[in-house]
Amino acid sequence: MQKELKIKTSDGYFIYGDLVKNKKASSKLVIFCHGFTGNRNEHIHFNGAKFFSAKGYDTFRFDFYNGGKNARHFEETSLSQHGGDITTILNYFHKQYKKIYVIGHSFGGTSLLFSNTSFATALVFWDASYVVSQEERKFFMKYKSGKEYYIDWGMKIRIGKKFIGELFNFPDCGELVKKIHIPIKFIGTGNGKDAKKYFVKANTPKATVTMTSADHNFNSHEAEKKLFEETYDWIKKY
Repeated sequence: MQKELKIKTSDGYFIYGDLVKNKKASSKLVIFCHGFTGNRNEHIHFNGAKFFSAKGYDTFRFDFYNGGKNARHFEETSLSQHGGDITTILNYFHKQYKKIYVIGHSFGGTSLLFSNTSFATALVFWDASYVVSQEERKFFMKYKSGKEYYIDWGMKIRIGKKFIGELFNFPDCGELVKKIHIPIKFIGTGNGKDAKKYFVKANTPKATVTMTSADHNFNSHEAEKKLFEETYDWIKKY
């Protein structure tokens, strides 16, 4: 029941993703947006698609950047561009489904701040990053040339100029989330600081929960299970 789609963007690129249709025709779609340096087949998205399929939803998980022909390349992207691509996906599906729910993990959640969510029914932020430019400036490292940045996670990942330039001059996330006027839930991990900051600024209806024992990527069976259950408890209301 899984089919790979290529959705064309307004600037001529392709977004690659997997649409999984339920055995019984569904009018509800769940879209998964991965985080920084992630992909559509990370366990929370791959297993999340199976979880929601069992609940009667169709699912779509995709890559913001991909090795496919005419796909975007990571080093040429930015979070606001990711937000534009989410809008493209919503525009693609909105006539096919009565209800569309969008889930964003980490920077995938932050990217939703730049999306037109008019065609979405509800949102869930999975430990989405509340970007503060001064903090981001401390997080990324410069190459010796002084002209480019990277992050070292056991291997150096070069960060594109557009991406890093936007992070270092980022708009107020609190003001951005105020522009969203559909139901939204924030699921945080650890102390839940970012989720709580978003929750205070968000419009109602809204909810938040902190999974204190989970890490940022929900890397345990217990954390993943609770993550899906908390998400389902929210979207089934709308």
